[in-house]
Amino acid sequence: MKRLVLEELMILSLREKRAKKIKFDPQKTIIKGTNQVGKSSLIKSIYYTLGATPGLMHPNWVKSEPISLLKFNVDGEKVSVLRFDKKRFVVIDKNKEVFSFNFKEMSSYLNDLLDFKLIINNRQGNPEIPPPAYLFLPFYIDQDKSWSKNWDSFANLSQFSNWKKPLINYHSGIKGNSYYVTKSDLDKTRQELDDTSNEINTLNKILKSINKKLSEVNLNITIEDFNEEIQELLADCETLKNDQNKIKQQLTELYNQKISLGSKLNIVEKSIKEAERDYNYALNNLEDEVDCPTCGAHYENNFAERFSIAEDQENLEELYDELRTEYLKIKHKIDLYNQEFTVKKSDYEKIQEVLSKKQSNVKLVDLIENEGKKRVKEIFKEEQTLIYSQIGKAEKERKRLEDKLKDIDKKGKERKDNIMTMYRSNLKRNLNQLNINTEKFSEQAFQRMDSTIKETGSALPRALLAYYFTFFKIMNKYSTSTFCPIIIDSPNQQEQDKENLEAILNFIEKNKPENSQLVLGLVDDDEYTFDLNEKDSLLKKNDYDKVYKEIRPLLEKGIFDDDFLLF
Repeated sequence: MKRLVLEELMILSLREKRAKKIKFDPQKTIIKGTNQVGKSSLIKSIYYTLGATPGLMHPNWVKSEPISLLKFNVDGEKVSVLRFDKKRFVVIDKNKEVFSFNFKEMSSYLNDLLDFKLIINNRQGNPEIPPPAYLFLPFYIDQDKSWSKNWDSFANLSQFSNWKKPLINYHSGIKGNSYYVTKSDLDKTRQELDDTSNEINTLNKILKSINKKLSEVNLNITIEDFNEEIQELLADCETLKNDQNKIKQQLTELYNQKISLGSKLNIVEKSIKEAERDYNYALNNLEDEVDCPTCGAHYENNFAERFSIAEDQENLEELYDELRTEYLKIKHKIDLYNQEFTVKKSDYEKIQEVLSKKQSNVKLVDLIENEGKKRVKEIFKEEQTLIYSQIGKAEKERKRLEDKLKDIDKKGKERKDNIMTMYRSNLKRNLNQLNINTEKFSEQAFQRMDSTIKETGSALPRALLAYYFTFFKIMNKYSTSTFCPIIIDSPNQQEQDKENLEAILNFIEKNKPENSQLVLGLVDDDEYTFDLNEKDSLLKKNDYDKVYKEIRPLLEKGIFDDDFLLF
């Protein structure tokens, strides 16, 4: 059995600029304070940080928007959990890695960390592992809810129907992790069998349809009867393929040449037009020196310059004619190859003609189609064989798991008898120590661990305390999940007289389970660790800077970007 040990709790209110930091003793931490100093809010914050919200939270506490950071270890492995609000968490695991989780992810993380394998059907009838409140429920005695009714410390427990009995059976060890892990594996195997059975039924329907269609066509001719035609078909296909590839290659080269020549023609044509504009400009301008309208350079406007421009234009026109002639030749070749490519279509028609040949009144295409259906049938038969093999393996696994579950149940009956014997004897002993008359106590409470404890007046809190410690002892011996810190808030309920109050405190001290951690909230006692005395405010302004400095990096990594927290 793993053990969770609290180490430190920090609470920060960004809204109020207040904070609180406390350290926990691994054995016993007692928090004292008068009413309205926030003692209960601090205690409620412990399991709240881990995702278990108490049934009642003070409105002023909620209004302060507390951010809480809880440091703890599980069998020595250190973990930190920060809760920012209802849905957002940050976790630092044993490897110092930081993770941001929503509520569902946080629940899954804690369930794995703390070996919580209980499975309960939700209200839709679907099995699932419940959230952290159901893990921590037996360990937390809430001031507002737990002293009037057992199993009622946290909010929203009714999200599962009929949760109480399986939860008690789980935490008491009557049905532990081995039962629920095996049952979960069995449920998955049964679902796999259902899925594969549906799959094989569908496959069999398809095979039946294929067999019917094949039986409608009686083909005595085999594929060998068409061997000559097939060889001819393959030869024609190969010829067509080679010819088409050659034509495509020639066309690709010709189209590239055509594009290149077209680009050159455009350049030369543009140059001719520019030369013509230069010549006309020089001819019509009477000045001795002119600026080029194209490039802006200065030139002498004489006959020699004009003749040079005209000569350039003539050379360009000759080049243009040469390129134009070559361009038309390439275009003609492209037309010829395209015509040749079109002619090759006749090869395809020839193949179709071969496919249409008949032998014994059966077309080759029909035979090929029939062969395809046969191959499809073979594929489906192979799949059918594979699925039947999977079904066989799943059937064996189901039988193995069913036998294992029966064996667990068989051993569980003897285990349950031992647990119930321990429960009845310890409950009676605890009631006597807390001055409760066991002869008048409900007989049903002795017979069933999931019974509601019923007493009146000041006897009810003491009877509940006797029940809680009975269950603590059973969990400490038989539970397969993690044993968590026992948190008891304000045991002095219903105006206990001096004798009964002493009995309560002595009982808690004496009956604390071995190797367990206790956090106890009391009104006052000089012996205890933390003294809360500022009325109406647990959080302190002078603690803010120190706590904020430690929490801020986690907020930056897991909740916000850096800029958000610059205030």
